[in-house]
Amino acid sequence: MRATWMIAGLAGTLFIAPVAAQSTIGKPGPTALTAAPHTSAVAQHVEARPPEPGEYITDAGWGRLLLTKDNGALRFSVESTTGQSMCSLQGTVRGTQGSAEDEAGATGCKVQFSPVAEGIDVTTPTPMECKTLCGYNGGFEARYLRATTGCDRNAIARTRAVFQQHYDRKDYQAALSTLSPILTRCGQTLEWDEKGDMRNDLAITQYKTSQYTQCLETLHDYAEDAASPDDAVTDNWPPVLADRYLAIVRAARTNIGLCKKGLARQKKD
Repeated sequence: MRATWMIAGLAGTLFIAPVAAQSTIGKPGPTALTAAPHTSAVAQHVEARPPEPGEYITDAGWGRLLLTKDNGALRFSVESTTGQSMCSLQGTVRGTQGSAEDEAGATGCKVQFSPVAEGIDVTTPTPMECKTLCGYNGGFEARYLRATTGCDRNAIARTRAVFQQHYDRKDYQAALSTLSPILTRCGQTLEWDEKGDMRNDLAITQYKTSQYTQCLETLHDYAEDAASPDDAVTDNWPPVLADRYLAIVRAARTNIGLCKKGLARQKKD
């Protein structure tokens, strides 16, 4: 996965030693962005109606919208990371428009929520006013997809915790069956760095269960960078993002090497 100006976030990486499999198990951190916000011009809007409460996530997971009921009022919370800029908005929704608030109360930042078949298009008719809350380079406008069952942040955190319990007990088959479905079912809305951690977690577990071919397939997206020197891997990354991606690539590099050796041994048997 050759990087240009992309995204980042922080999640811990468990490095086991150069000769042992590496993983990034169970140390979540701040979120980050992988792609610029966008809104599809092709998809058809459903009939205008107030947005439904729930959790919504952008493609690639760089933005999160939470709509909740509070004493009869509909509240919204938007969190996003674009480039190196983080944005956080909260407020109340009336109809399909929200008014962002700060410590002093209502602001001039308005947020439009337009329900579509797969989620909600989030836009603003007051971009300059919203920049006072998000920063000049911050952004949150995009299509937010309704989180599917098991793919909201809390559900993923619980699943990863169960995976780690199985892994720590060396019940690798149970760990594999716990983690593997998330990448298939939730891949579209996973943050890029979270996905990298999970792919390394899955690969090390496949290695432990002698599934060497599957391990290499799991880490295919990182194979090119894993074969390159560290400096080349981070060439086009801003410093704040480079270390995070490099940690994923280093773990993948070790795991790819182990799985290649395991596959070679397996073919000899």
